[in-house]
Parts: sequence; structure tokens; C-alpha cells
Amino acid sequence: MFKAIRTIKKIKQLQKAMHDASAAFLLMQDLGLMPETEKGKAKAQTMHDVSHMIKDILDGKSVDEAMTRLEIKVKAEEVEQEDDQN
Repeated sequence: MFKAIRTIKKIKQLQKAMHDASAAFLLMQDLGLMPETEKGKAKAQTMHDVSHMIKDILDGKSVDEAMTRLEIKVKAEEVEQEDDQN
């Protein structure tokens, strides 16, 4: 039981570190303090989204509920790419 509690605490620390690092990176890009590359922004945004998914799971949501955040972004990007091609 104590091992499970320690593991959950470590996952919470990981989630917070991922969220804080990705949010800081995205903010620094927006402020012009970091070079704004598509690859860097995509990595930071993905890490940010995953941190929210982990938090959702820790808050009791199902995996399907937590994944909806990512699905919406993927679908929106697919539509934007299709519009650009037309």
C-alpha cells in the first residue's frame, strides 16, 4: 500500500514538472525568448497535453475521457491541413 502511495506521489510530481516545463517553454517562445520552431512547439504542446491527460487520470477520469483532449487537437489539425491543401 505504501509503495502505491509513493508511486502516485511520483506520478503527480512528474505531471507537475511536465506541465510547468512545457508551459514555460511555450511562453518563452511566445515572448520571443526562445526560437519558435514548429518542431519545438509541437514537442512542448504534446508534453503539455500529456501532462493534462495524466492529471485527468489522477483526478479519476477514465482513459477515454482523458484522451479526448488529444483527439480534439489531432482532428482540428487534420482539418486545418486539409484546408491548406485545397
